[in-house]
Amino acid sequence: MAATRSNIALKLADRWLGVPLIAAFAAQPKRSRPMPHTIRRVGLLKTAAIGDTLLLAGFLDDLRCAFPDAKLVMITGTDNAAAARLLPARADEHIMISPRSPASAIRSVRAARLDVIIDFGSWPRFDALLAATSRARFRLGFHTSGQYRHFGYDVTVPHSNTVHERENYRKLLAALGVEARTPAAIERPRVLSTDRYPPSPYAVFHPWAGGYRHEVKEWQPARWVELGGALRARGFHVVLSGGPGERAPAAELANAFRAAGVDAIDVSGALGLAELADVLAGSDVVVSVNTGIMHMAGLLGARTVGLHGPTSAVRWGPLGARVRSVISTMTGCPYLNLGFEYAGHRTDCMDGISVEAVLAAIDELVSSSE
Repeated sequence: MAATRSNIALKLADRWLGVPLIAAFAAQPKRSRPMPHTIRRVGLLKTAAIGDTLLLAGFLDDLRCAFPDAKLVMITGTDNAAAARLLPARADEHIMISPRSPASAIRSVRAARLDVIIDFGSWPRFDALLAATSRARFRLGFHTSGQYRHFGYDVTVPHSNTVHERENYRKLLAALGVEARTPAAIERPRVLSTDRYPPSPYAVFHPWAGGYRHEVKEWQPARWVELGGALRARGFHVVLSGGPGERAPAAELANAFRAAGVDAIDVSGALGLAELADVLAGSDVVVSVNTGIMHMAGLLGARTVGLHGPTSAVRWGPLGARVRSVISTMTGCPYLNLGFEYAGHRTDCMDGISVEAVLAAIDELVSSSE
């Protein structure tokens, strides 16, 4: 995921090529295109971000209820395809595309012959271009302030920076006349054999953020070690999670744990997304920075503590029955909305999260769910 979302060249292309291409639709004569009376194929477009994709949980059920005779077509990038497969209701078809191959992506979406396409992206112009060129009979997406991506839709929904992103998604469905009733939750995959689970009780630490300037959303290694020592003293085993790209920093952090007398279990890069979901669901608590794994843990029903420095818990906090958010005490934090608004803001927001505050959130979760 980080490889695509953090790629500067792709971001520059998205802005300097995407904006004029999408704006070209503004110069075309506008036709009144109401939603088709007969809908046989509905496309859900989300090309990146594991967490954002998992926030679609429940919406496929709602769409099936509203359009029982329609085929649902999920359109993802390669980086978030595994997340789409964790959604509780599967799409009838799944198309994987890449922003590195825009011509091929456009052909793939056109070949789907969609009646309706719903673009769940809030800022990528690439997604908006796919929707605009999709040949779908009805195109729906966000009008996001300052992103110049809304010209190719038949109906736009204002994207709000004051509500959780799932609520923004809910408004897209409402524009189709679909009431979102299904709870936001994903099912435990149960793909691991019993001998592959960590010893109980165990706490999962996910220290790594994704996307642009991910390091600004990450907590100091010394605080992870201190937290691990406190939980180990309470009888918890500590498990470090991460993707293949985090093997090196995870190994370094695991060594720091061992130097402090905490024998952390490092599974970074060793588990697929479904396997990691199984480990998260079986944990006693998950502590994560604001990233897709945090969302996955909360939606799985695991006790989840999300750490928020520059990110807003209101916009991007974990969802679920057993979640807590720990917010930075630093002035000027949080400030991120779409994930890239760092200019002019402080980069030390995570320093405003203390180990004591995280332990208090864990204690509150454990006591409230006993």
